[in-house]
Amino acid sequence: MQDAYSAALACLPGMSALSLPGLLGMAGGAGELWNILERGGARAAALVGAEKVDEWKGICRRTDPAKALEDLRRRGIRVILPHDEGYPERLRAIYDPPALLFMLGEKVPGESPCVAVVGSRRATAYGKWAAETIGAELARKGVTVVSGAAYGVDGHAHLGCLKAGGFTAAVMGCGVDRVYPAGHAQLLDRIAGRGCILSEYPPGSDPLPWRFPHRNRIIAGLSHAVVVVEASEKSGALITADLALDEGREVMAVPGPVTSTLSRGTNALIQKGAKLVTSVDDICEELPYDFAARGGTAGEVVAGAEFAGGGEMSAGELKTLELLEGGPRSLDWLAVRLGEPPGEMLSRLTAMSFKGWVVEEAGGRYRLLAHPVMRCRQD
Repeated sequence: MQDAYSAALACLPGMSALSLPGLLGMAGGAGELWNILERGGARAAALVGAEKVDEWKGICRRTDPAKALEDLRRRGIRVILPHDEGYPERLRAIYDPPALLFMLGEKVPGESPCVAVVGSRRATAYGKWAAETIGAELARKGVTVVSGAAYGVDGHAHLGCLKAGGFTAAVMGCGVDRVYPAGHAQLLDRIAGRGCILSEYPPGSDPLPWRFPHRNRIIAGLSHAVVVVEASEKSGALITADLALDEGREVMAVPGPVTSTLSRGTNALIQKGAKLVTSVDDICEELPYDFAARGGTAGEVVAGAEFAGGGEMSAGELKTLELLEGGPRSLDWLAVRLGEPPGEMLSRLTAMSFKGWVVEEAGGRYRLLAHPVMRCRQD
């Protein structure tokens, strides 16, 4: 029932995706929060404010969360909670993960790398060509392409991936049932049929301007790397790049003509240290996957399997590697996420370094050196 309560809460008029995770934490869960709002009174007012209590109390008393969830399912919309198998592991590890995801289509493949391809809505012919080419070539290597379904770079990245038969994920700044932008109705249908459409905003939510910068953290959080293709100096794609850096993801950029205003943002990223992309190989060599060994597919990683570098992997080492798939992390960050003392975490990381699985970078951050799917058993 938690998914039903979570979906019903997210659909309350005026419920903010920004505040819902905190409310769930303070109440102790979705069912508990629903019951508090249904009863109303001082505790509900303390949580959500006196102006919302009476309205939400009435809605909660009239609404059956289970029926509301069933109605979403009849429309093909799934609700994914952080503890569900379909909730992407990389997204779960970001600073402020969504309290839930609404989804059309299939879940993001957990075994394949994800790369976000983002850029200007007013892309030039060069930018559209680059985005579509990168999307297609990534798809041929088994990489999931993530973007925001907007005009320009986003749409062409999705389109290239679809043409190559790949899986692509569109993260929306509105409800998954909203066709936005309107000219991408056919593209969104194709994405839902061959990939997935995701949003933390409930069905019916309008594409309000403030929602798009906020959804960019999901694009970055889903991905191992973010590639920026054409961006002006104030492009929203640069917000995605900054969020990716905050989460330890790789940031790359496609260079453009120095005379083009749509190249100023990408060229500036390269000046600041983003990797220059001239081919898909430039992207793939930064991903924590051995494409030659995998042959386009990855085996299931299981504790106790034997890996390149020798030895068997403990459950703790497996969990550490899963977190490092999202990018370089500090010792303290890993210790907090795994609930372990820093000293114990340091001992494990040192052992994993000797085995050739991770390496310590300047600044004390650890990154995945050799991905362990290369020799894992296919049980």
